[in-house]
Amino acid sequence: MFDDWKLTTFFLCCYGIFKEIRPSEPFLTEYLISNHTGVTEEQVYHDVYPVCTYSYLAILFLVFLVTDLAKYKPVIVLEGFAYILTWVLLLWGNGLAAMQSMQVSYGLATSTEVAYFTYIYASVSGDINVKRKNNQISIFLLQDNITKR
Repeated sequence: MFDDWKLTTFFLCCYGIFKEIRPSEPFLTEYLISNHTGVTEEQVYHDVYPVCTYSYLAILFLVFLVTDLAKYKPVIVLEGFAYILTWVLLLWGNGLAAMQSMQVSYGLATSTEVAYFTYIYASVSGDINVKRKNNQISIFLLQDNITKR
């Protein structure tokens, strides 16, 4: 029915669509400074948001090394678990430490996207990459239109 590369592309595209649907992202600051998290506005801007930037930078170097050693699939699975951990901490975490941990897990999730995008092209031969690239671009445009804010 499907060639191996088509099935892999289909699953990667579905994963890409579902991981990019983040309807609450435009309202994150408003949620963080509300009474749900126990964090003040000053803490959000000075203690929570910078953690994501620095954790992303630090973890990115490790992700490059781990991706080369463990290949792509474990890192993509780690990305999925990091997104789940981000949501769990965001929804049920309370206090500054929990929100900083949430930003570290989000930094981990966004830094492992490198493995996702690289695996799309590394798993097939060169002549099929043009077809796959066209499929991926159309899926990225579709997910961008679906998740428009």
